Parts: sequence; structure tokens; C-alpha cells
Amino acid sequence: MEENQVSVEKARVEPGRNETQTYSVPWSVGDTWLGVVLLILLSVGMLVAVFMGINAQFMQNIGVLFLEMIYILPIALIFLWRRIHWKYLGFGKFTLNVIGIGCGLLIGGYAIIIAHNALLYAFGIDAQGDQIFEIFDQLESPIWFFITGAVIAPIVEEIFFRGFLFQGFRQKYGWMPAVFLSSAIFGAAHLDPVSLIPTFVLGCVLAYVYHRSNSVWPGILFHAAINSFSLCAVYVLSQYPGLIPS
Repeated sequence: MEENQVSVEKARVEPGRNETQTYSVPWSVGDTWLGVVLLILLSVGMLVAVFMGINAQFMQNIGVLFLEMIYILPIALIFLWRRIHWKYLGFGKFTLNVIGIGCGLLIGGYAIIIAHNALLYAFGIDAQGDQIFEIFDQLESPIWFFITGAVIAPIVEEIFFRGFLFQGFRQKYGWMPAVFLSSAIFGAAHLDPVSLIPTFVLGCVLAYVYHRSNSVWPGILFHAAINSFSLCAVYVLSQYPGLIPS
């Protein structure tokens, strides 16, 4: 374990300046893929519970929070089995220049997302925002949806997809394949074909931010800001539909 700790500390030295260095974490790429399999099994189990008639009121309230928490279970099981400390997921400090890098990448990322959504509308396909409108219409109170989307989701998803998956893939395949692979799984995990490309693009941005910082905190901040802005904008427009030009 001490050797692994030394390797991890070496990997945290200015990753952007020496791309040929190796990155090591105390779990293997096999453990990483096992985490993906466990997430799939847990997700299928939750979908089965929903289709079997789980209480609708529960799903509208604290149930959405529980759905997000399943991202932590695969890590918890693997880390308990391997006796790995949670600190290896990347809860360290980061520098402010990483925030600047992330902001610049998000501008480019959103240009791609806007073009993608415009293309969907051109073909008469509803974008992700339209589906969130429908969710708000069905909710008696959006409070749990906001808490989950703006607070819980950014934390647990960054820990799983960047702290666990990206690091596990990076040590085996290199940082660039790990960015694309973890982001593809991130997009697929949202179970929405319409949002696959936007989620993949955002996943690439967040994974690269993690690569430059080796910390989950910048990604959590960006993720929380993105989700908060999106949810607030959609909620306001759902309550005041006249704001949308006809």
C-alpha cells in the first residue's frame, strides 16, 4: 500500500506538463470495469423496482436522491474489498488556473451543445430541456429534484466518473483514452439518447479538468453550477411560459 501511495503522489505533480508520466492508483483497471458492471446491475435493479410499481410519491421526493446514491455503492464495495482509502479518489487541493481552464473548455463545449440542440430542433426532436419541462409538470414539489440535481448529483457523479473511473482507466490506457471512455460511460449512464452527446461533451471537459488538477473539487463546482443554472432556467420557464417566444 505504501508503494501505491508513493506512485499516486508522484502522479499528482503538474500532470499537464509531463504527459509521458505514469499514473497509478490502488485499484486495477479490472476493478474499474467491475465498478461499471456493478453500476449497471444496480441501475437495472432500480428500473425493475420502478416498473413493478414503486410508490410514485416516493420517486417524486427522496427516491430521486436514492437513485443518485447508487453511484457510491460500487466504489464502496470495491474499496472495502481492496481495503482502499477514499482519499485516493482525489479530495486534495487545486489551483485557480484549473478553474480558468475549465471555463474556457466549457465555452467551447457549450458551442457544440448549442449546435447539437439546434440540429435536434431542426428535425423536430425534443431536446433534454423539453423532457425536464415534463418532469417539473409532474412533480408536486421540485425541492428534492433541485437538491439532487444541484448538490447530490455533482458530488457522487464526479466521485464515480472522474475520481474512480477516469483514474482507473488513465493508469491503464493513458489520459486521453480515459477521457473519452469515462465520458462515454457518463453519457450512457444518463439513459437518455437525446442528451448523450451533450453529456459526453461535458464529461470530456470535467475529465480533463480532473486530469489537470487530480482533484474532484473543481469538477464538483463546475457540475453543480451547470446543473443549478439549467434547473433554475427550466423551472422559471415552466412557471412563466410567456417568457418563451412563440
